[in-house]
Amino acid sequence: KQWYQRRVAITTGAICSAKLKMQDMNCAIHLCSLLHRRYSDFSLLLLKTLQHALNNLHKDDKVSRVRIELRLLGQMLVLGIITDQKEGFTLLHNTLCKIVENDKDKLEFLPAMVSFVKHCGVDILGVQSTKNRQLIEQHNITVPAIKILSKDKQQIFADLLKEYSSAVILSLVRLHNKLMKCLKHNKKTLLMKGEISAEKIELSEKLAAQHSKLLMNATTLAELLDIIIPDLPNLQALDDDEMDCNSPANANSDVSVVGMSCDKF
Repeated sequence: KQWYQRRVAITTGAICSAKLKMQDMNCAIHLCSLLHRRYSDFSLLLLKTLQHALNNLHKDDKVSRVRIELRLLGQMLVLGIITDQKEGFTLLHNTLCKIVENDKDKLEFLPAMVSFVKHCGVDILGVQSTKNRQLIEQHNITVPAIKILSKDKQQIFADLLKEYSSAVILSLVRLHNKLMKCLKHNKKTLLMKGEISAEKIELSEKLAAQHSKLLMNATTLAELLDIIIPDLPNLQALDDDEMDCNSPANANSDVSVVGMSCDKF
């Protein structure tokens, strides 16, 4: 029996440590389903492997690895492959809490959170995307859902992700104001001096790239959670005071951050 368990443990470790891409996940999930049907210990050993990986989450962990593990854990719970639902959802809740608490400033795990909501949002959070909600209301239909959590527990997860999305939107508004101020300063310098220094051009290009990436992820997350991103003012609409990136009152007036305590699930 020890030999048998060792082989299954090696298999679960190989699945979790493999350098998977998102396009590989459907095959990985199907493989886990087959192994779960064949080996009775697979579910428990897979959960232990994910616990070891996610309980030791560090800031220097690669976002791609966390993105894969979060999606794997979520879908294993939804599909019933992880049978210890209490331990599984506690692990998921604690992992999301850890990310929300520690990643509000740098937003390093934003792609992982977007991926998790995209693939598990309906079943675990009980939240339809804006597009799906509008279609449901338009055609007056009821969409069947997998009942794996009570509405109260779904709300706990939904509040966590909405708290994180509020931090994302706040960062987006601040970065947008900073970019607008930089562009306006460059425009004024060009009119007065006829040229802009290479450093200023490089700074504006760097801010624009950061802004574009954050805007894309923030827009996707907001659509998946069915929340609204405040209108971002353009260059002509703001004066210097309104674009003061050192005083984010402009951002705070548009964004209400949801309070959420991270107690044990």
